[in-house]
Amino acid sequence: MEVEKKKDGAFWIRYVITWIILFYAGVASFLISPVVLVFLFSFTLPVIIFHSKSRILVMTVFARLTNLQFVTCMRIIGAKVMISGDNLEKLVDCRALVLPNHLNIFDHFIFMTAAESFGIKAFGRWIFVIYNMWIYTPLGLVWGTYGNYFVNTVHSSKREMVLRNIREHFDKIYYERDLRWVCLYPEGSRLFLLKKGNAKFEKDNNLPTLTNCAYPRLGAALSALKVLGPDPKNPEKSNNGRGPPLKYLVDVTLGYPNKAQGSVFDIFYNSLLYGNEGPFAIHYETFDMDPKWSEEEELRKFLFDRYQKKDKLLEDYYKTGSFSKNAKEAPMPSDLLIVSVQLFQFVVFAALVRLVLSFFI
Repeated sequence: MEVEKKKDGAFWIRYVITWIILFYAGVASFLISPVVLVFLFSFTLPVIIFHSKSRILVMTVFARLTNLQFVTCMRIIGAKVMISGDNLEKLVDCRALVLPNHLNIFDHFIFMTAAESFGIKAFGRWIFVIYNMWIYTPLGLVWGTYGNYFVNTVHSSKREMVLRNIREHFDKIYYERDLRWVCLYPEGSRLFLLKKGNAKFEKDNNLPTLTNCAYPRLGAALSALKVLGPDPKNPEKSNNGRGPPLKYLVDVTLGYPNKAQGSVFDIFYNSLLYGNEGPFAIHYETFDMDPKWSEEEELRKFLFDRYQKKDKLLEDYYKTGSFSKNAKEAPMPSDLLIVSVQLFQFVVFAALVRLVLSFFI
C-alpha cells in the first residue's frame, strides 16, 4: 500500500528519470566505454608489445578507466560500500590470491568500488577468472586485454583439460605482465544458482550446512597455487620458478543489505527509484600463504573451514548490518573526474560512430 501511495506525479517523474539514467548507464558501461578503450588500446599496441615498462603504465591507465566506469555506476545510484578487515595496507602492492564469495553480478561493482581504497598501484595489476558469458561483448574484449581468463561450466571429463589451460595461462602472463592479485570466485557461480547442488554436496560429504554461502570449488584456486604459490622447498620462489610467489591468501566477504535479492538490474532500478536500503559491505581477512595449500587436501581443509566461518560472519552481518564497528566508507573519486571521463568517452565514441558512418554514406 505504501508503494501505491507514492505513485503520484512526483513518482512518475522519478520513474521516467530512472529509466533514462538506467539506459545511459547500461549503454555507457557495456558499449561506449569498452569500445573507446578497445580503440585506444589498438593505438598503444606497439608500446605494449615492445616496451614492457611502458606497457605497465598503459595497462594501469586503462584499468583505471575501466574501474572508474563501475564506480561511476555506483555514484549514480548513490551507493556506499563499507570496508573492514585486517592488514588492509598489505594489499596495496602485494602478490595475493583473492577469493570473494559470489552473491550477484553486482559483486563486481562492490569489489571495484572498494579497490579505489588501494590506490593507483593496484590498478592494472590484477586478473580475474571470469564466467565466459562476457567474452564476446565489448566489455569482454576489454577484460581480455588485461589477461583475465574466461571459463565455462564443463563436463567432468573436460575438467582437467580446463584446469591445465588455466595453469598455462597463469604461467604465461603473471610475471610477464608484472601482476599482483589473482582474483576468482571459488564458489563457481552465484549463490542462488548453487543452493540445490551445495545442499546435495553437504549431505553426500557429511558437512555442516551453509545458508549464506556455498562450499568452494577448488579447481581454479588450486591451479593458481600450483603455478604461483610458494615452492615448499624454497618458499621465496614460486612453484613455476619464475619469480616471487603469491604471499597472501585474501578471503573476501561481500554483504548486501537485502541478501542480494534480485538481479543486478533490480538493484540499480530500486536504488534509483526508491533509494538505497543501506550500504553494501566488503570484509577482508588476510592470511600468509602456506606452501601446503598447493596440495588439494590441505587447501580443501583450509577453505572449507574458512567458508564455515564465512557463513557465520554473514549471518551476523544480516542481523547487524555491518561486518565490523570499525568499518570505513570506501572513497569515491571526485565528481569532476567522473564527469570529465564520461564526456571524454562520449566524444570519442561519437567521433568513431561518425567515422564508421562516413564509409557508408
